[in-house]
Amino acid sequence: MGLDRWRWHLHLHPRLLLYASSPSSPTHCSSIFSHSPSLLNYTSLHSCLFPCGSPLALLLLVLLLLAHFSLLVHAASDHFSPAVASLSSRLRLSPSAVVTLLALGNGAPDAFSSSATLSSGLPHTGLAVILSAGAFISAFVVDSVAFLSAPFSVPPAPFVRDVFFYLLAVSSLFYVYLSAEIYLWQVVGMVCFYLFFVGFVFWMDLVVERRGGKEARQDDLEVEMGLAS
Repeated sequence: MGLDRWRWHLHLHPRLLLYASSPSSPTHCSSIFSHSPSLLNYTSLHSCLFPCGSPLALLLLVLLLLAHFSLLVHAASDHFSPAVASLSSRLRLSPSAVVTLLALGNGAPDAFSSSATLSSGLPHTGLAVILSAGAFISAFVVDSVAFLSAPFSVPPAPFVRDVFFYLLAVSSLFYVYLSAEIYLWQVVGMVCFYLFFVGFVFWMDLVVERRGGKEARQDDLEVEMGLAS
């Protein structure tokens, strides 16, 4: 009993799908078309439209990937950034606090896709989606934004705070990934960890705001004393 009843075992053995036909055969193509619920069947471009191993297929997929990145950049600049600025002004919060709350909506697709993968019997892939998404954002998105927007200054305290909490969360998730077991207390602990992070962000913003208000009042008092003398 105890925590053992709330334990889930993750069988980290990826399934290997073997096809008896060649990659460009009609049987293989029909299998690809019948198992692709997406709007655009990218696998068929590589396996059916072009010969197997053709560099044109890889070039086309790279161009499509760049086009998707361009669409995401324009969508973020036209909709995401104005939404953050509007929430920040209406709720009287710092942009970092608003982005922290919007991360719930931003991470919702990853949560649903990982849940669907875990329920389909592929826990290895479900956890890999979360880790790979975080690695992609840290390695590519942050570097691209820094390269395109440089030079700019970053407040040291919020930056160190976010990096520390992120590394701690990733380390905890990686430990669960290696142990191949998930306990209920680990799930509850990760949720509480995020709530603590959100509360810590709000607390830091309040401290900075109060400190800034005191410094502003002190500057006004010094100006008034200087005028009186």
